[in-house]
Amino acid sequence: MRHAYAGLERLIGPQRVNDAEEVCSSRSELSALVRVVNEELRRRIEAAEGTLRSLRAAVAAR
Repeated sequence: MRHAYAGLERLIGPQRVNDAEEVCSSRSELSALVRVVNEELRRRIEAAEGTLRSLRAAVAAR
């Protein structure tokens, strides 16, 4: 999680624009950020699918 935040911080607010190391996130930081985003997206999709299943069951029961 720390790598994800570090990558995000570097993308959003570089301290020294002339320093490429400061502006560019490392591969591991970007990978961690994508992993966190994917996990959250998967969690939300699963929640939406559960809601849809419940709605379909309620409609079918009528």
